[in-house]
Amino acid sequence: LSYSGICGKQLEEMDGRGGSDPYLPHLLGHEGSGQVIDVGPAVRKVIPGDTVVLHWRKGSGIDSASPLYTRNEMRVNAGWVTTFNEFSVVAENRVTAIPHDSDLLVAALLGCAVTTGVGVIFNAAAVQPHDTVVIYGCGGVGLCAIQAARLRHPRHLIAVDVNQQALTLAKEFGASELINPLEMEVIKRVREITAGRGASKVIVCSGQPQAIETAIETTSIPGECILVGVPPKDSSVRFVPHAVMHERTLRGSLGGDSFPDRDIPAYLALHREGHLRLDRLVSRVEPFDNINKLIEEMQGETPGRCVIKF
Repeated sequence: LSYSGICGKQLEEMDGRGGSDPYLPHLLGHEGSGQVIDVGPAVRKVIPGDTVVLHWRKGSGIDSASPLYTRNEMRVNAGWVTTFNEFSVVAENRVTAIPHDSDLLVAALLGCAVTTGVGVIFNAAAVQPHDTVVIYGCGGVGLCAIQAARLRHPRHLIAVDVNQQALTLAKEFGASELINPLEMEVIKRVREITAGRGASKVIVCSGQPQAIETAIETTSIPGECILVGVPPKDSSVRFVPHAVMHERTLRGSLGGDSFPDRDIPAYLALHREGHLRLDRLVSRVEPFDNINKLIEEMQGETPGRCVIKF
């Protein structure tokens, strides 16, 4: 491994918001970059020496059993891919080769943040120039969604977040209007911007139930609200069924509906061509020994992504 991003999903696991964990202790991390050292006898997708992105979404190749690690004779559980470790054994379908001269710091984010945020716009939302787009949550995923939506030239591109630093980045990445829920009423402001109609495409990159309820209410009728952020496992939200019956659509998008073999090279090319500024997503890089410091940063006001350097 060269780099690993720290995703909100890992923070959720650490805090126990995903429910009880029967696999402790276990390795974490699901977005990273590095170099292939060796491969199993049936692997055909990559060869030793390849530069790769590690990702949690399934690509092509063998979906092998998760590896067994031990430390001081204690079993340490792992999934099909882990990136909070200097060396990792992963399934063939969780790696995608990229050019050898790629920026590995940026490449690490293609394992989750970029493919999810850009993917939800390109693969799920199908944003058009006549749309008004609202992005709730301007962390790593939300900022990627804003950059991708800007490339589709929507009528309005509205960013919503309680973190003013995140909103500043959202503006830099192309948001036309900013809304801080601590300073103004979100539903009222979205309706002002849209002449009372609401937004035709609403992307929820936050897992907070209150944010989800607000996002649904700001969606036009007809219109589409897509959930990307991971809500607490046992949480629930309320919505108006009459609006749904009149084609206010509510759906989820797992990982931006991305397919790594197709999307990782495409999004990396968009970065190289200057259409996506993925390097600006990185707010902090620290060596592996400082991982707990980075986790604290992610739990605070730091926008974008914190990255571990091995």
